Amino acid sequence: MKTVKVFNIATDNLNDFRTMAEKAKALGATHVMAGQMPRSRWMWEQDLNDPYPNWSMGHAQLFKLVCPPELKEFLPQDHINECFALFKARCDILKEIGLKPALFSNEPFWLPEEVYRKHPAWRGARCDHPRRSRKPYYSPCIDHPEVLAMYRYAVRELCKQTGLDFIHFMSNDSGGGLCWSSGTYVGPNGPMACKEHSMADRVTGFINAISDGAKDAGIDAIVHFNSDIDFKEKEISVSTACPKLKENQIVNKMNHKSEVVVTSITDVGAPGHPVRKIPQMVKFVRFAKQFLSAKTPVTIVDIPRSDFDEACLILEYAKQQELHDISDCFLVLKKAAEQIVGTDYAGTLTDAWYHIDEAYDHVSHTGLDLIMYGCQHQRWINRPFVLFPMELKEEDRAYYRKYQFQALSEEEANDLLNLQGIEGVRGFTAVFMLTETMKKAIRSMTAAISEISVLAYTVTDSTKKQKFLLLKKRLEVERCFFRNIIHAAQFQELVDRTDFENPPARMLRWPTRNDSRIEEYQNIMRSEIDNSYELAGLLQEDLTEVLLCTSPEKEDIFVFSTNFAEQMKHKAEIMLDHMNDGSRVYETHNI
Repeated sequence: MKTVKVFNIATDNLNDFRTMAEKAKALGATHVMAGQMPRSRWMWEQDLNDPYPNWSMGHAQLFKLVCPPELKEFLPQDHINECFALFKARCDILKEIGLKPALFSNEPFWLPEEVYRKHPAWRGARCDHPRRSRKPYYSPCIDHPEVLAMYRYAVRELCKQTGLDFIHFMSNDSGGGLCWSSGTYVGPNGPMACKEHSMADRVTGFINAISDGAKDAGIDAIVHFNSDIDFKEKEISVSTACPKLKENQIVNKMNHKSEVVVTSITDVGAPGHPVRKIPQMVKFVRFAKQFLSAKTPVTIVDIPRSDFDEACLILEYAKQQELHDISDCFLVLKKAAEQIVGTDYAGTLTDAWYHIDEAYDHVSHTGLDLIMYGCQHQRWINRPFVLFPMELKEEDRAYYRKYQFQALSEEEANDLLNLQGIEGVRGFTAVFMLTETMKKAIRSMTAAISEISVLAYTVTDSTKKQKFLLLKKRLEVERCFFRNIIHAAQFQELVDRTDFENPPARMLRWPTRNDSRIEEYQNIMRSEIDNSYELAGLLQEDLTEVLLCTSPEKEDIFVFSTNFAEQMKHKAEIMLDHMNDGSRVYETHNI
């Protein structure tokens, strides 16, 4: 197998893609991921009451790029043409530079129900999450020869027109799933027609269809099929396909000899972080060390973006010396910092990078990505915290409710700590530990803000000054998200020990201070109100530079609206209007 080094880089437009591709080539890349596609909102618009398609709207499924004739009546051709044109333009740029395109895809991926009503034999595994979707979604059965023929057609057309020769598939997540696999969220399922077909034959049959499609276009493509995802259990049955693989075919990072041939240092396919371009360079220099020392023929690495493109700079310096240990890594960080701010302030910038990574290390100790699962998916950040959410006016719920990733009932949607059917935090002890952990994250982020402030007001280069001021704002916004995590958990913990059935006592004795919950309620509410106003103020300017957002009509569960600052003010005002609701359930003070 030839040596392949794939860079995955988020870019804003074709000019930016060209710039970063040129940097990637200089840093040793052979391939660049070219499949970051516009979000396929049509998937959700089939039923806006069902949030599940949001998981898959950002993926570059094969039929999102090339539509087989059999599916043209079911899939939006304008969107497919838009996606293919963008992919083709990126591939043309890579060809000019002397690089090859790579594609990350999620297959076999669900198709609209209408497809299966007309072609019932194509219906494969149910691949949605039963606690996150209102209806079943089904991937096509890759044991069916007509389905495999469609995949072969799509790959042939794609490779013929773009030169694509590396495809990295994910399965059993985000709307993709294999028949009779233990890795789907609903458990092993599929049509009876293929139940006795071995998983090894099922997987190799699909990979062969992909490989044959590429060969039809004159390309011997590397095809990697991966079902081992993050914290999910390893799927041993899929890996049984390895002995049947051919040259340039890989399953779960292994070749036909069950040798590990892929090093993946990446979050390929992961959703975007809401606060953009915060440099985590201590983490990345470790990525660089792993990338440069990898012995496998295939290496895939994320190149994160930030205003100084620090990752490229760090990788450039890392290539110039061997990274044996963490002290070598910090030397590289110091050299990169010197390049950006000079020797006098290199230590200040290096310290800032350290504190940023320290903050995210603390956040990781909560066990779940609460920025995504809580602030984004449950809209903790811009929904009001009120004791009686069902009493809110429709206009005071609509702006956030339809973007909550919790579809099964209003009761569940009102529970801040129901994270898509996962209870990561519950009860006093858990919330206490979460609070203390997030306080550490806030302290670390505050230290980073202090260091960046020094640079913002010290550097004389006006362009660099503006970049540091923007970074300072990004860190301050992220600190607001950190505080929001604490307030959401504390508020729900208080709600969980609140009696909503029996009215509180109204004793006339004085002094009266019998129930500490009224103070907790007031303080949590006030803290989150202040946090909301601070966040709104920070985002009055530079919104799109700081926050991952889009126009209001394109807002979804992963992407906020450009009305975000106004929503934050509205949230604060709603909470102020309901501040006195605490007296309905807690005994008030008279001191």
